[in-house]
Amino acid sequence: MQNNNIIQKCGITDDWSYKGMKVVYLENAFLRIGILADRGADIFEFKYKPLQLDFLLRLEKGISNPAQEFSQMRNTSNQFEDYYYGGWQEMLPNSPAFNYRGASLGLHGEVALIPWNYAIVKDTPDEVAVKFWTRPLRMPLLIEKIVSIKKNSTQLNISEQLTNESATHLDIMWGHHIAFGLPFLNEGAHIETNAKTMEVHNEIPAPRRFKSGKTYQWPHVEDASGKMMDASIIPDTAAPAYSDLAFLTNFKTNNNKAFYSITNPKQKVGFKVEWDASVFKCLWLWQERNATQDFPWWGKCYTVALEPWTSKFTNAPNEAINNGEWLHLSAGEVVTTSLTAGAFEKV
Repeated sequence: MQNNNIIQKCGITDDWSYKGMKVVYLENAFLRIGILADRGADIFEFKYKPLQLDFLLRLEKGISNPAQEFSQMRNTSNQFEDYYYGGWQEMLPNSPAFNYRGASLGLHGEVALIPWNYAIVKDTPDEVAVKFWTRPLRMPLLIEKIVSIKKNSTQLNISEQLTNESATHLDIMWGHHIAFGLPFLNEGAHIETNAKTMEVHNEIPAPRRFKSGKTYQWPHVEDASGKMMDASIIPDTAAPAYSDLAFLTNFKTNNNKAFYSITNPKQKVGFKVEWDASVFKCLWLWQERNATQDFPWWGKCYTVALEPWTSKFTNAPNEAINNGEWLHLSAGEVVTTSLTAGAFEKV
């Protein structure tokens, strides 16, 4: 690759593999995006080249190949956590593990752990693009997406299409599991979003930061002791350990565009995501800061994740489906949507 200090044309390559998994890289003067085609089409690297900063979480255990490395008990409901390393995953067709109309579905669905097909669809100096697509084994769905970057842009573009290929309706959850890590979060961070409300999930074990089971006007919430605090301020690494999960909704928008940014004010760099709030109606705020001492983190996961989803997490999925909370697809229905994600420096 050319020197990072000069403006360079776009580049794309699929000449790489990691532990037997095909890797596709997209690159311009500002970004280096690494995608694991053979494992969920994960974005495992989102590097802002001027600062040589990868925003995404990478757990110490690293990335493994689910087709080659597996435990004694392979058919479990929490295989996603077995293989979770960080990064950015596409989630489909569910989040909670449960039986949907006879289909046994594990945590966070199938598509994050299976190979995706891909084809490079544009390779020019001004823009590069790659198409990924796959079908989960247990649900008759086709998920397709085109990932692209343009010359001199700090933004990644994703256009997606989801098709119900069955002859009946389907109820699904669909999400983007984007987790940020160190060193980006070393000095803490500040979150901005056009969400108006925040509901705190009540089933995350202590120690917690937010008082659970309540809904607030973002960003003003109660801490675990009942004292008001600003949830948009993420403390630095010296703060006490805690875990939390909350759901941000009711985006203030005239064009159905939702957004968030997460910024490290001391490093003066941030990451911004924009998406279609009519599809991804809920933004999950998951924080795990070395508080969980047992499986799956064993005290060694430090992350803040901001995840656009079609609905909030629930341990009562059938009830949520009956209440119309999940994305309902009629036979043959097609849903199209798009996201953008990019780096920025704060003046």
